[in-house]
Formats: sequence, C-alpha cells, structure tokens
Amino acid sequence: MRLSLVSLICIVFAWAGSSHAQRPLPAPLDKAVVAAARADLAAAEQHLADNEIAAADHRFDKVIASPGFSALEPAEQYLGLLRAGIAALDSGQAHKAHGLLVSACAFDQSDGIAWHLRLRAAYALNDYVDSAGSVRMIAQRWPNSLDQIREQAIFNISRRLDLSRANRDERIAMLIALFDANWTNEGVEPNELWFDLVRFLIDNESMPRATEVAARIDSPSIVLTFRVDKRFDGLTRARVGGFDIRRTMKRQRDHIDELRKRHPERLSYLGDELELDIRDGHAERALEQADKVIARVAAEGTSVYSDTDDFYIWILDARSRALQRLGRWEDAVTQQRKAARRPENGGLNVSQSLNLARLLARLGRADEVEEAMDELGLMSPFGRMQLALNRVIAATVKGDQTVVEAQLEIMRAERIESMAAYQAALVQAGRIDAAASLLVERLRSEDWRNGALSEVQTYIEVAEAPRDTLHMQRWREILARKDVRKALDAVGRIERVPFEKVLL
Repeated sequence: MRLSLVSLICIVFAWAGSSHAQRPLPAPLDKAVVAAARADLAAAEQHLADNEIAAADHRFDKVIASPGFSALEPAEQYLGLLRAGIAALDSGQAHKAHGLLVSACAFDQSDGIAWHLRLRAAYALNDYVDSAGSVRMIAQRWPNSLDQIREQAIFNISRRLDLSRANRDERIAMLIALFDANWTNEGVEPNELWFDLVRFLIDNESMPRATEVAARIDSPSIVLTFRVDKRFDGLTRARVGGFDIRRTMKRQRDHIDELRKRHPERLSYLGDELELDIRDGHAERALEQADKVIARVAAEGTSVYSDTDDFYIWILDARSRALQRLGRWEDAVTQQRKAARRPENGGLNVSQSLNLARLLARLGRADEVEEAMDELGLMSPFGRMQLALNRVIAATVKGDQTVVEAQLEIMRAERIESMAAYQAALVQAGRIDAAASLLVERLRSEDWRNGALSEVQTYIEVAEAPRDTLHMQRWREILARKDVRKALDAVGRIERVPFEKVLL
C-alpha cells in the first residue's frame, strides 16, 4: 500500500506526539545540584590558575560529568570546557583536549583563543582536516591573529592534505581563507600555496579569480611552471607580459631587499637573500654575505639577531651550498659538518646532517655517508625519503645492489612523499627504463606534473660533483627517449631558464 505524503506526515506527528506523551519531561534539577556544579567549576578554575594542572584536570572531569553542568549558563559551560581543554593540553592529553575544545567551539561564545587551542590539539594529533578547518575559521574571523600560528605548521597542514584528493575541499577552503585574509609568511608570499590555489581555480573555470591569485605570486620557479605547463596557457594568454621570469626575479629580489632593510634585526631575510644569490648565479656574493653574518655573530653574540636560534643554521647551510657552486668541494664539506653539529629546532639535527650525507654521496665518498647520518633526530616522511636517496647513491658507488634494491623498495612504497627523490634514486641506480616510466607517469598526472616539468627544463650550468655529472648524462638519455618526448610534448614544453637548478 502506498501512503500519500500527507498521510506520512500525519503518522510521524502522531507517533511523535504519542511517544512524547508516554515519556515524562525530566524533572528540573535541584538548585543544590546546580550550585555544586558551579562550585566545582570554580574550584577547577582556581587549580588551573594556581598551575595545579593535575588537580584541575581531575576537578574538570568531575564537574563536566555531573548532571548540574548542563544546567549552567551557556557562558559558564563554554568557559568550563575551554579551561578543561587547556588543562588537558598542559597535561599532554591531546586527544582528550581536542574533544573538549571541539565542544567549546560549538558555543556561540567561542572566540579566537578557543580556535587556536583547538588547532594546537588537532595538529598534535596529526588531524590535518580539523587543523585546516581551524586555520580557516581563524583566517575568516580573526585574521590579525594568524601570526600566532607557526608558518611551517600551515605549510605542513596543506602538504599533508594534498596527499589525498578526499581532503581537497578542506585544503582549498583553508587556502581561500588565507588568501582573502592577505596572509603572508612573515612578509614573504607563500607562493607554493597560491600556486595550488590557482590550479584549483583553473580546474573549476574561475579564471578571473585565478588571475587575481597568480598576481600575488613572485616565485620565478612557479612563473616558469605557468609558462611550460600547457594547463596554464589560458592564464598566461590572459595576462600578456605578466609572466616574465626575469621581471619576476627582480620583483622578488626587490621585495626581499625591502624586508631586509626594514628588519635589520631579522636573520631570516638575510637568509632569503643568500638563497636568491645562489639561485641567480651569484655564489661569490652569497659567500661574502654569509661570512659577514658569521663574523658578526662571533664578535657580538647570537643575540645580535632576533631569530638566530631558528635561522643561523641555515646561513651555515647556505654558505656550504655557495662553496659547492664555486666547486670548492672540500671547503663545502667542512662547512656542512659545522652546520650538522648544531641543534635543529632544539633537538638533534636532521636537515643539515642529511645535506652533509648527500654532499658526501655526490662526491663519491660513500664510506662517510652513514657516519654523517649517525645521529639523526626525528624525521618526517619527506626526510626519510632523503635518507633513502643518500643510501641509494652510496650503495651504488660501492656496487652493493642488495642495499640499492632494499632502499628503492622503501622509496617505492613512500614515493608520494617525494617523487623527485624517488626519480633521482632510479637515475642514480642506473634504472633507466624505470626512471623513464616514472617520468612519463608524473607528466601524465595532474598532481605530479609540475614537479616533473620543472626537472626537465634547461638551467644555467653549475659546478658538478662526480655523481652530478653521471646523473645528468643519464638524465639526458632519458629525456631523449621517444616515450618521454611524447608524454612531455602532450602536456608541456622546455625552456632555457635564467637561473640555476637545485643541486641533486
């Protein structure tokens, strides 16, 4: 029997009414129960104010579970949940804190403090979806507080979400909110994030908005991608003369120079300038500037710059790379060893130790590679890919195919973390067919294409270590293959680039 819509509605209301009639309304809570909850909440908050975290955590648990808590005023409940979340965070209970803070953020009274704390808890749990949602909310409602979030955390949230198409909506919503809030990485445009946003907007046929976002990008390498990737032909045609690489190089350098002069106490902008010098073929100038920084820190102490703890290590790293550009290999190794001995983010060094091992591997000094990586700190998945690449190069030099195969298998399983590293490992191991097949796969992939296209461009030549020379010989052999050329011609083009390629 088919019932009409009216009949169904009547049945639902009749059922709801009868059910409601059979279930008595809950009796109002005794005032004493509510008063007890309020008193317990005040006691918990006092424990928190007195930094008695364990006692506060216990008392908050008691009051939130009590029947009187739900009868408190919404503002009282909100503050109770918020402060309970703070106590849980301070006692290292991130999962518990996250649940409490999610509940707090559901109240109309929720403010920027609650959402920043929620972000902190979600990030600690590697919950990048909720982290992105928290960043989006902060950017939309409290954009002036974005500088309280570490820039690296935003980049990491975006990168982790980018590994899964299922999380694309959350990631793009975050990027749009950040763009609309005029967010920058301490004055420097987060070009990689804007590039991904441009891609999304073009895919969704929002060319005017894509053009607006692209106008904020001042990275020559990304402008190069716009020029050589046929997906962006509509964008480049719509902005005649707007994607000139040399003009972009000057614009970026002028901006960094302005920031450096405006903030002479900041080492980070000096480091950015060194990176531009190395990229643009001015290694001598980079070396001279790095030496001035090192001399000043030695004479006046680390407090001479406000961010020495975070960025001095990268000045040393840049100095080593400048020496490499000049072919001063032994001096570069000595400098990189000094950088690797310094702590990174307050813990064991990872980045400079991996860079030292890479330099030694490129020079063919395979016996020194493992020792350089002997005391690595906690590594990201990307770092593990760099570790495996170092071992592939060293094992290839030694002719140890067992190690080569084992490391390639590790990289194959985690290749999404760094396709460029896996590509380089196959080339170094002499797996020409596999390397060519991977390059074709990357060129055909919308997500991996931009990285592949950047690697096939013709850059200014630089001093090469022995493994660099071998790598480039094999790379040219791969690029000459018909299957590779066919895949490349279908999606992009090759240009001569007025800056240097990142070393292996």
